[in-house]
Amino acid sequence: MDIKSIQTLVNIADHRSFQAAATALDMSISNVSLQVQALEKHLGEQLFDRSTRPPRLTATGVEFVSRSRKLLAQWEELGNSVVNANNQGMLKIGAIHTAVEGGVAVALGQLRKRDPGLFLQLHTDLTTQLIKQLQNHSIDCAIITEPETPVADMQFELIAQEELAVIAHQQAIGEDYREALENNTYLRFNRQATLAQLIDSELKRRDIKVNSSMEITTLDAISSLVENGLGVSVVPIGKNLRSLPEGIRILPFTLPPVYRRLGLLVRNDSPRAHLIEILRQELIRAYGGEGAE
Repeated sequence: MDIKSIQTLVNIADHRSFQAAATALDMSISNVSLQVQALEKHLGEQLFDRSTRPPRLTATGVEFVSRSRKLLAQWEELGNSVVNANNQGMLKIGAIHTAVEGGVAVALGQLRKRDPGLFLQLHTDLTTQLIKQLQNHSIDCAIITEPETPVADMQFELIAQEELAVIAHQQAIGEDYREALENNTYLRFNRQATLAQLIDSELKRRDIKVNSSMEITTLDAISSLVENGLGVSVVPIGKNLRSLPEGIRILPFTLPPVYRRLGLLVRNDSPRAHLIEILRQELIRAYGGEGAE
Protein backbone atom coordinates (compact mmCIF):
# COMPACT_ATOMS: atom_id res chain seq x y z
CA MET A 1 0.00 0.00 0.00
CA ASP A 2 1.39 3.41 -0.99
CA ILE A 3 0.21 7.01 -0.91
CA LYS A 4 -0.41 7.07 -4.67
CA SER A 5 -2.92 4.21 -4.43
CA ILE A 6 -4.72 6.00 -1.61
CA GLN A 7 -4.88 9.17 -3.68
CA THR A 8 -6.31 7.17 -6.55
CA LEU A 9 -8.97 5.64 -4.30
CA VAL A 10 -10.08 9.04 -3.01
CA ASN A 11 -10.26 10.36 -6.56
CA ILE A 12 -12.56 7.47 -7.53
CA ALA A 13 -14.79 8.26 -4.55
CA ASP A 14 -14.88 11.97 -5.45
CA HIS A 15 -15.60 11.38 -9.15
CA ARG A 16 -17.87 8.37 -8.51
CA SER A 17 -16.31 6.63 -11.46
CA PHE A 18 -13.12 4.74 -12.26
CA GLN A 19 -13.07 6.29 -15.73
CA ALA A 20 -13.57 9.87 -14.50
CA ALA A 21 -10.85 9.40 -11.88
CA ALA A 22 -8.49 8.01 -14.52
CA THR A 23 -9.12 11.07 -16.69
CA ALA A 24 -8.58 13.48 -13.79
CA LEU A 25 -5.34 11.73 -12.81
CA ASP A 26 -4.16 11.37 -16.43
CA MET A 27 -3.91 7.59 -15.98
CA SER A 28 -5.26 4.60 -17.88
CA ILE A 29 -8.37 2.99 -16.40
CA SER A 30 -6.50 -0.32 -16.22
CA ASN A 31 -3.81 1.30 -14.06
CA VAL A 32 -6.50 2.74 -11.76
CA SER A 33 -8.15 -0.68 -11.45
CA LEU A 34 -4.85 -2.40 -10.70
CA GLN A 35 -4.10 0.08 -7.90
CA VAL A 36 -7.50 -0.57 -6.31
CA GLN A 37 -7.07 -4.33 -6.61
CA ALA A 38 -3.64 -4.07 -4.95
CA LEU A 39 -5.19 -2.07 -2.09
CA GLU A 40 -7.95 -4.65 -1.64
CA LYS A 41 -5.43 -7.49 -1.64
CA HIS A 42 -3.29 -5.70 0.96
CA LEU A 43 -6.30 -5.00 3.19
CA GLY A 44 -7.97 -8.34 2.62
CA GLU A 45 -11.27 -6.52 2.07
CA GLN A 46 -13.44 -5.56 -0.88
CA LEU A 47 -13.60 -1.79 -1.22
CA PHE A 48 -16.01 -1.77 -4.17
CA ASP A 49 -19.17 -3.66 -5.02
CA ARG A 50 -18.53 -4.59 -8.66
CA SER A 51 -21.99 -6.04 -9.21
CA THR A 52 -23.23 -2.50 -9.91
CA ARG A 53 -22.36 -0.15 -12.77
CA PRO A 54 -20.45 1.92 -11.96
CA PRO A 55 -18.96 0.01 -8.99
CA ARG A 56 -20.00 1.44 -5.62
CA LEU A 57 -18.03 1.64 -2.41
CA THR A 58 -18.80 -1.04 0.14
CA ALA A 59 -19.32 -0.08 3.78
CA THR A 60 -15.66 -0.97 4.35
CA GLY A 61 -14.73 1.16 1.35
CA VAL A 62 -16.64 4.19 2.66
CA GLU A 63 -14.88 3.93 6.01
CA PHE A 64 -11.47 3.46 4.39
CA VAL A 65 -11.97 6.50 2.13
CA SER A 66 -12.86 8.61 5.17
CA ARG A 67 -9.65 7.55 6.92
CA SER A 68 -7.69 8.04 3.70
CA ARG A 69 -8.80 11.67 3.48
CA LYS A 70 -7.39 12.32 6.94
CA LEU A 71 -4.15 10.56 5.99
CA LEU A 72 -3.81 12.65 2.80
CA ALA A 73 -4.36 15.85 4.79
CA GLN A 74 -1.59 14.81 7.20
CA TRP A 75 0.63 13.88 4.25
CA GLU A 76 0.09 17.32 2.75
CA GLU A 77 0.96 18.99 6.05
CA LEU A 78 4.09 16.86 6.29
CA GLY A 79 5.17 17.98 2.84
CA ASN A 80 4.48 21.56 3.75
CA SER A 81 6.51 21.34 6.94
CA VAL A 82 9.72 20.76 4.99
CA VAL A 83 9.30 23.96 2.97
CA ASN A 84 12.07 26.15 4.33
CA ALA A 85 12.49 29.90 4.63
CA ASN A 86 13.60 30.07 0.98
CA ASN A 87 10.14 28.85 -0.08
CA GLN A 88 11.37 25.62 -1.60
CA GLY A 89 8.77 22.98 -2.32
CA MET A 90 5.88 22.46 -4.74
CA LEU A 91 2.77 24.51 -5.42
CA LYS A 92 0.05 22.94 -7.59
CA ILE A 93 -1.87 25.72 -9.31
CA GLY A 94 -5.05 25.44 -11.35
CA ALA A 95 -6.00 28.15 -13.83
CA ILE A 96 -8.62 28.75 -16.49
CA HIS A 97 -7.29 28.95 -20.06
CA THR A 98 -8.12 32.63 -20.57
CA ALA A 99 -6.23 33.61 -17.42
CA VAL A 100 -3.09 31.71 -18.42
CA GLU A 101 -3.09 33.65 -21.68
CA GLY A 102 -3.14 36.87 -19.64
CA GLY A 103 -1.67 38.01 -16.33
CA VAL A 104 -1.15 34.54 -14.85
CA ALA A 105 1.81 33.88 -17.15
CA VAL A 106 3.38 37.15 -16.03
CA ALA A 107 2.82 36.36 -12.34
CA LEU A 108 4.27 32.85 -12.57
CA GLY A 109 7.32 34.18 -14.37
CA GLN A 110 7.95 36.68 -11.58
CA LEU A 111 7.32 34.03 -8.93
CA ARG A 112 9.97 31.77 -10.46
CA LYS A 113 12.48 34.63 -10.42
CA ARG A 114 11.60 35.50 -6.84
CA ASP A 115 11.75 31.95 -5.47
CA PRO A 116 13.74 29.68 -7.84
CA GLY A 117 13.57 26.81 -5.34
CA LEU A 118 9.78 26.68 -5.62
CA PHE A 119 8.52 24.08 -8.12
CA LEU A 120 5.30 25.14 -9.85
CA GLN A 121 2.84 22.66 -11.32
CA LEU A 122 0.16 24.25 -13.54
CA HIS A 123 -3.16 22.61 -14.45
CA THR A 124 -5.58 24.28 -16.89
CA ASP A 125 -9.29 23.54 -17.04
CA LEU A 126 -12.76 25.06 -16.74
CA THR A 127 -13.74 26.82 -13.51
CA THR A 128 -16.16 24.04 -12.49
CA GLN A 129 -13.52 21.34 -12.98
CA LEU A 130 -10.86 23.30 -11.12
CA ILE A 131 -13.21 23.67 -8.15
CA LYS A 132 -13.62 19.89 -8.08
CA GLN A 133 -9.84 19.40 -8.26
CA LEU A 134 -9.42 21.80 -5.37
CA GLN A 135 -12.06 19.98 -3.35
CA ASN A 136 -10.33 16.63 -3.81
CA HIS A 137 -6.89 18.12 -3.05
CA SER A 138 -5.51 17.55 -6.56
CA ILE A 139 -4.40 21.21 -6.63
CA ASP A 140 -3.55 23.78 -3.95
CA CYS A 141 -5.38 26.79 -5.38
CA ALA A 142 -7.30 27.84 -8.49
CA ILE A 143 -7.29 31.02 -10.56
CA ILE A 144 -10.85 31.21 -11.85
CA THR A 145 -13.77 33.37 -12.88
CA GLU A 146 -15.80 34.10 -9.74
CA PRO A 147 -18.49 31.41 -9.25
CA GLU A 148 -22.11 32.54 -9.04
CA THR A 149 -22.40 31.07 -5.54
CA PRO A 150 -19.74 30.74 -2.81
CA VAL A 151 -17.93 27.40 -2.56
CA ALA A 152 -18.17 25.71 0.84
CA ASP A 153 -15.02 25.78 2.97
CA MET A 154 -13.21 27.95 0.42
CA GLN A 155 -12.39 31.61 0.03
CA PHE A 156 -12.44 33.57 -3.23
CA GLU A 157 -9.98 36.48 -3.30
CA LEU A 158 -10.49 39.00 -6.09
CA ILE A 159 -7.41 39.61 -8.26
CA ALA A 160 -8.76 41.70 -11.12
CA GLN A 161 -11.84 42.83 -12.98
CA GLU A 162 -11.34 42.46 -16.72
CA GLU A 163 -13.57 44.35 -19.12
CA LEU A 164 -15.40 42.26 -21.71
CA ALA A 165 -15.59 43.46 -25.29
CA VAL A 166 -16.63 42.23 -28.71
CA ILE A 167 -13.81 41.47 -31.14
CA ALA A 168 -14.53 41.53 -34.87
CA HIS A 169 -12.64 41.50 -38.16
CA GLN A 170 -12.24 44.89 -39.84
CA GLN A 171 -14.59 43.76 -42.59
CA ALA A 172 -17.26 42.35 -40.25
CA ILE A 173 -20.67 44.00 -40.35
CA GLY A 174 -21.46 46.50 -37.59
CA GLU A 175 -20.18 49.74 -36.13
CA ASP A 176 -20.86 48.89 -32.48
CA TYR A 177 -21.00 45.79 -30.27
CA ARG A 178 -24.73 45.17 -30.79
CA GLU A 179 -24.63 45.41 -34.58
CA ALA A 180 -21.55 43.17 -34.73
CA LEU A 181 -23.12 40.48 -32.54
CA GLU A 182 -26.46 40.47 -34.33
CA ASN A 183 -25.15 40.53 -37.91
CA ASN A 184 -22.23 38.08 -37.87
CA THR A 185 -21.64 34.46 -36.90
CA TYR A 186 -21.02 34.28 -33.14
CA LEU A 187 -18.04 32.32 -31.80
CA ARG A 188 -18.72 31.38 -28.21
CA PHE A 189 -16.59 29.98 -25.42
CA ASN A 190 -17.33 26.44 -24.26
CA ARG A 191 -20.80 26.74 -22.71
CA GLN A 192 -19.61 24.90 -19.58
CA ALA A 193 -17.15 27.73 -18.87
CA THR A 194 -18.22 30.22 -16.19
CA LEU A 195 -17.08 33.02 -18.52
CA ALA A 196 -19.45 31.76 -21.25
CA GLN A 197 -22.33 31.69 -18.76
CA LEU A 198 -21.55 35.27 -17.72
CA ILE A 199 -21.51 36.41 -21.35
CA ASP A 200 -24.72 34.53 -22.18
CA SER A 201 -26.46 36.12 -19.21
CA GLU A 202 -25.38 39.59 -20.34
CA LEU A 203 -26.49 39.02 -23.93
CA LYS A 204 -29.87 37.86 -22.68
CA ARG A 205 -30.17 40.87 -20.36
CA ARG A 206 -29.49 43.18 -23.32
CA ASP A 207 -31.85 41.20 -25.56
CA ILE A 208 -29.13 40.48 -28.12
CA LYS A 209 -29.85 37.55 -30.44
CA VAL A 210 -26.79 35.76 -31.80
CA ASN A 211 -26.26 33.02 -34.36
CA SER A 212 -23.72 30.64 -32.79
CA SER A 213 -22.03 28.01 -34.94
CA MET A 214 -18.93 27.05 -32.92
CA GLU A 215 -17.79 26.60 -29.33
CA ILE A 216 -14.12 27.19 -28.55
CA THR A 217 -12.09 26.69 -25.36
CA THR A 218 -9.07 28.97 -25.77
CA LEU A 219 -8.73 32.67 -26.43
CA ASP A 220 -5.95 32.07 -28.96
CA ALA A 221 -8.27 29.90 -31.05
CA ILE A 222 -11.06 32.47 -30.93
CA SER A 223 -8.81 35.36 -31.97
CA SER A 224 -7.43 33.26 -34.84
CA LEU A 225 -10.93 32.50 -36.11
CA VAL A 226 -11.94 36.16 -35.84
CA GLU A 227 -8.74 37.17 -37.65
CA ASN A 228 -9.73 34.92 -40.53
CA GLY A 229 -13.20 36.44 -40.77
CA LEU A 230 -15.10 33.42 -39.44
CA GLY A 231 -17.14 35.36 -36.91
CA VAL A 232 -17.17 37.67 -33.90
CA SER A 233 -16.82 36.91 -30.21
CA VAL A 234 -16.84 38.36 -26.68
CA VAL A 235 -13.56 38.15 -24.78
CA PRO A 236 -11.88 39.65 -21.68
CA ILE A 237 -9.61 42.55 -22.56
CA GLY A 238 -6.77 43.03 -20.08
CA LYS A 239 -3.48 44.87 -20.15
CA ASN A 240 -1.54 41.59 -19.90
CA LEU A 241 -3.48 39.93 -22.68
CA ARG A 242 -1.41 38.99 -25.69
CA SER A 243 -1.84 41.60 -28.44
CA LEU A 244 -4.70 40.76 -30.79
CA PRO A 245 -3.77 40.23 -34.45
CA GLU A 246 -3.87 43.20 -36.79
CA GLY A 247 -7.20 43.62 -38.53
CA ILE A 248 -9.28 42.91 -35.41
CA ARG A 249 -11.50 45.64 -34.01
CA ILE A 250 -12.40 45.92 -30.33
CA LEU A 251 -15.99 47.05 -29.70
CA PRO A 252 -16.60 47.71 -25.98
CA PHE A 253 -19.93 47.13 -24.27
CA THR A 254 -21.50 50.44 -23.23
CA LEU A 255 -24.14 51.60 -20.77
CA PRO A 256 -22.73 50.01 -18.67
CA PRO A 257 -19.44 48.21 -19.42
CA VAL A 258 -19.25 44.53 -18.46
CA TYR A 259 -16.54 42.92 -16.33
CA ARG A 260 -15.52 39.39 -15.43
CA ARG A 261 -14.18 39.01 -11.89
CA LEU A 262 -11.01 36.96 -11.80
CA GLY A 263 -9.65 35.67 -8.54
CA LEU A 264 -7.87 33.05 -6.48
CA LEU A 265 -9.91 30.26 -4.86
CA VAL A 266 -8.26 28.68 -1.80
CA ARG A 267 -9.32 26.06 0.73
CA ASN A 268 -9.75 27.55 4.20
CA ASP A 269 -7.56 24.82 5.70
CA SER A 270 -4.80 24.89 3.08
CA PRO A 271 -1.42 23.94 4.58
CA ARG A 272 0.30 25.89 1.79
CA ALA A 273 -1.41 29.15 2.61
CA HIS A 274 1.85 31.11 2.86
CA LEU A 275 2.98 29.99 -0.61
CA ILE A 276 -0.44 30.82 -2.04
CA GLU A 277 -0.20 34.27 -0.47
CA ILE A 278 3.08 34.84 -2.33
CA LEU A 279 1.33 33.83 -5.56
CA ARG A 280 -1.57 36.18 -4.77
CA GLN A 281 0.83 39.09 -4.34
CA GLU A 282 2.45 38.38 -7.72
CA LEU A 283 -0.95 38.09 -9.38
CA ILE A 284 -2.02 41.46 -8.00
CA ARG A 285 1.24 43.01 -9.24
CA ALA A 286 0.77 41.43 -12.66
CA TYR A 287 -2.79 42.65 -13.05
CA GLY A 288 -2.17 45.96 -11.29
CA GLY A 289 -5.77 46.25 -10.11
CA GLU A 290 -7.01 46.50 -13.70
CA GLY A 291 -10.73 46.67 -14.22
CA ALA A 292 -11.44 47.96 -10.71
CA GLU A 293 -14.42 50.25 -10.64
